[in-house]
Amino acid sequence: MTEGPSPFYLARFTTRCFFKLAIFLGVAVSALGDDYERLESATKRWLDLEQRIAEERSAWKSQREVLSQSVKVLEASIDELTEGLENLKVSAEMRSSEFANNEQTYENQEAARAYYAGKLDEITELFLRFRASAPEYLEEEMNTAQEKLEMADPIALGERAQILIAAFTRVEEFNRSVTIDYVSRKLADGRDVMVSVLYWGLARAYAVDPQGTIAWELKPGPEGWVWHERPEYIQQIHELVQIHEQTRPPSIQSVPGEVLHELGGER
Repeated sequence: MTEGPSPFYLARFTTRCFFKLAIFLGVAVSALGDDYERLESATKRWLDLEQRIAEERSAWKSQREVLSQSVKVLEASIDELTEGLENLKVSAEMRSSEFANNEQTYENQEAARAYYAGKLDEITELFLRFRASAPEYLEEEMNTAQEKLEMADPIALGERAQILIAAFTRVEEFNRSVTIDYVSRKLADGRDVMVSVLYWGLARAYAVDPQGTIAWELKPGPEGWVWHERPEYIQQIHELVQIHEQTRPPSIQSVPGEVLHELGGER
């Protein structure tokens, strides 16, 4: 008959089994705890990722709408710019044609300006010659006109023309009228007397002293008016001046003079 294990052995074996089981369970619980933590961390990262994806998707929808509107605006702007460029092209062609016409007009104007500038120079030369021989009555006005011409811009043809027109208009008024002037005249004996000068336009003038003792006939010359004594016409010239001054009744007077006329090229 075989003898069975002793109670001590059984107790010892049982204790060892429980100890190993406890160690196994501890290791299993520890491993399970690690897996839970990893699962929880992975779940949290997944949720965060899903939230970010949702946010990015929402932001992309908003941005896509804005981009879509921007694309439409840009397309409309491109159409407007294209139309604007076509209009500018047409306008540029028109401006090019206008420029060519303006250039031709400018050349014509320059030619006309050169022509009128030459004519104005001729009139200016004529004025200067007249001013040198102008009667004393017009001397101050002619000197003023010359000063204005010297101050005027040579390029300003209009301004120069206005000055000359005003000067010659005044000369024409003087030439169409009978004008009296009073000037100081130095006599041969050294005396200065105030004499009356009666101008018949630019043709002739007659002068006499207040007492009617000396008379002159004035003729225009290249360097001014020349005084010629006319003792034989003192009375006639004196009475002529008095008639003009309305200090005596009108009467017919005979004074020296010349009538010039042109006929068939002869004078």
